[in-house]
Amino acid sequence: MALKDKFQKRLDGMKVEGDWRMKLAVYGGAVLMVGTILLVLYLLLGRVGSGPPEVGAVTLKSDGLTATPPQNQIYTTQDGKREDMRRLVPSEVGEEAPTVVFDHSTTVLFEGDSENGDFAFTIYDEQGRVYRERSDMFQCPQEPGKYLVCEETYWGTAKENIGMEYYFWIEVTEEYLTSHEGEGE
Repeated sequence: MALKDKFQKRLDGMKVEGDWRMKLAVYGGAVLMVGTILLVLYLLLGRVGSGPPEVGAVTLKSDGLTATPPQNQIYTTQDGKREDMRRLVPSEVGEEAPTVVFDHSTTVLFEGDSENGDFAFTIYDEQGRVYRERSDMFQCPQEPGKYLVCEETYWGTAKENIGMEYYFWIEVTEEYLTSHEGEGE
C-alpha cells in the first residue's frame, strides 16, 4: 500500500490548479513539447541511410600483387529515377589501367554496400574492339594476348545507387591457355 500511496501523492503533485485556460496552457504546452521532440527524432532517424550511397572499393589481385583499377561513374539512381552519365571508351583508358598476367589466382575483390551485387564484364582486344559483349560472368579470352576488361557494378540499393565501371588489362599467355585446355571456360 505504501507504493500506491506514494504514486497517488506524486500524481496529485502534478495536477495543475487554476481555470481551464491555465490547464490548457500547461497540458497543451507539454503535448506540444513532446510532439516537437518526436518530430525531431523522426526527422533525424528518417535521414539515416538516405542520400547518395557510398561508392565501395574494387581491388584487383593476381599472383600476390594488388592493384586498384581506375573507375568511372556511369549513372546515379535516386528515388527510382536514373540519370545516365558518360561511359569511357577503351582508347580513353589507355595505360592508366593496371595490367596483370591472368592466371588461377586472379581475382576482383569488392568492398562496400551493393544490395543486388549486379556485375557485368565486357572484354576488349588491344585495338579497342569488343572481344566479348557484356556478360554477368567473367570468361577468359581463348587466344593469347592483352585484353582490356571493363567491370561494371552498382553500389547502394535498387532505388538509390551509383553505377560504376572499373578497368584493368589482363595478359593471357599461351602457357595459361594450354594448362586449361578442355576445361571449357
